[in-house]
Amino acid sequence: MSPTSQRRAATAHEARRTFEAHPPVSRVASQQRAARLHKGASRVASRRRAASSNRAAAGFTLLEMLAVIFLMSIVLFVAIDFYLDLSLASNAATDKTRNTRRAVVLLDRVARDLEGAVLLKKPEDVDPMAFPWLFVADSESSDAGADRVKFVRRGHHPNAASAVESDLELVAWIAVPDESGEGNVEVRRSSWSQLPESLDRSFPSVENSDLVAGGLASFGIRFQGEAGEWTGRWDSTTLAGSSELPTAAEIAVSFRTGPGEGDVDGPYLRRVLLPLRPIDLEEQLAAGAGPAGTNPRDQDGDGKDDETGEPVAPDEKNPDGDQANNDEGEGPKTVQQCLAAHPELQATVNALLQSSPQGASVINSLLGQPVSAVAGNPFIPIPADCQ
Repeated sequence: MSPTSQRRAATAHEARRTFEAHPPVSRVASQQRAARLHKGASRVASRRRAASSNRAAAGFTLLEMLAVIFLMSIVLFVAIDFYLDLSLASNAATDKTRNTRRAVVLLDRVARDLEGAVLLKKPEDVDPMAFPWLFVADSESSDAGADRVKFVRRGHHPNAASAVESDLELVAWIAVPDESGEGNVEVRRSSWSQLPESLDRSFPSVENSDLVAGGLASFGIRFQGEAGEWTGRWDSTTLAGSSELPTAAEIAVSFRTGPGEGDVDGPYLRRVLLPLRPIDLEEQLAAGAGPAGTNPRDQDGDGKDDETGEPVAPDEKNPDGDQANNDEGEGPKTVQQCLAAHPELQATVNALLQSSPQGASVINSLLGQPVSAVAGNPFIPIPADCQ
């Protein structure tokens, strides 16, 4: 290589080294700008990562919280409404069951008293005010049913076995307003083991009666007469209803469930039969004694005993205690004899006992009585040969 070429190559190499050591200003600025952009991008990315991490650690935003609260409110409202409905239904069922049991106890007790009601017919020569036998029922409205009733019944249990005491008792039921002042009534009962010496149509006061049931909306008893009509009043001491008993009774009771006028549970109803008919004691005694002036021991009418020849009174009874007409088989039939002769009538009585089991004691007490004493009940047809 010539010296000239060497000098040119050295000059070019020196210029290149100088350019690389000292680049132009525009290139330096471009590199610096690129470095700053890269650094800014890294910083933004770091900030985004930090913000995301901080948000995850801090929780939800206000909008998210409001949305969650709204959804939870809807769920809680539905759950609370369902629980309240279920609670109200449970309370209503509990109250219904309790009222049903209370009604059964009250209706059974009143029905048991009515089924044992008994009444003697007043003799014509007896002063009405001196005759204590009665069946009286009174009310403000005859359609609403009697809220006061007083009568004589069988079924009283003597207090002492050694004392001579009848199974008859005088019973009174009354319905009076309670002390709450909310329009409720309470049912009270009174009983006397001895009949008064004269007629007493008055009803006992609250102080002289025992509380049986309270918190009632209403209480009433309707009665059915011989013709089938229903009424809320009855009085066996008047001329129109003298010595008459109802053939059936319908007891109605309702319970108060709230302060409103329509918050009433009921009415609960119970119909009972009064099997005993009014007893004409004089007629039965006359039928048992036979015709006046006759004596079963003096058949020829000469005033002497047919066997011994000793004088006898015209109305003297048979020493054996049997009546002449019963010896001949022509006396009045008892209820037990009529049931034995008529199986279909026994089936009717059995059906009545199934519908009213508490009437078994009443039916058993009637078996030895004449059919005429219990005849006249429209629910039990009496055969002609038993009357």
